[in-house]
Amino acid sequence: MAAIKCLTEPIRCELLLAVKHVAQQMRGTSLVSFSGIFALRDGVSEEEFLPRLHAFFQHFIDIGFATGYRIMRRQALDGFGKTLPPFTYRGELIYPDLEREQAAYEYVKQRSEQVHVLHVAMNSLVNPGADFFLETRIA
Repeated sequence: MAAIKCLTEPIRCELLLAVKHVAQQMRGTSLVSFSGIFALRDGVSEEEFLPRLHAFFQHFIDIGFATGYRIMRRQALDGFGKTLPPFTYRGELIYPDLEREQAAYEYVKQRSEQVHVLHVAMNSLVNPGADFFLETRIA
């Protein structure tokens, strides 16, 4: 019956297949991201900072909390972004679910030596005033 419907309603069928494809893609992607927006302290270069941020983020992947990360440099757009706080970078840790993100947050709060050393090494190069937010995928 579905094959007949696809022959008689090809546009509707293509739409249904596209929706199914997107749903399959989303099942393979993470649903939660923890992001920080920040600027580097005066005199600190990306080359100095990035290895420390990579080490910090990779630690969360290595111990099984996060599944990935990305680091973005802000590109100013004329006439836009005037209400945003000042920042140059956005770092994003990607989690498969809220439970693992919450577990990672609790892990950091415990200040165990390994994560604390990585956190301080990275954070010492960032201007005070960094801000953070959590996002969950809805579509």
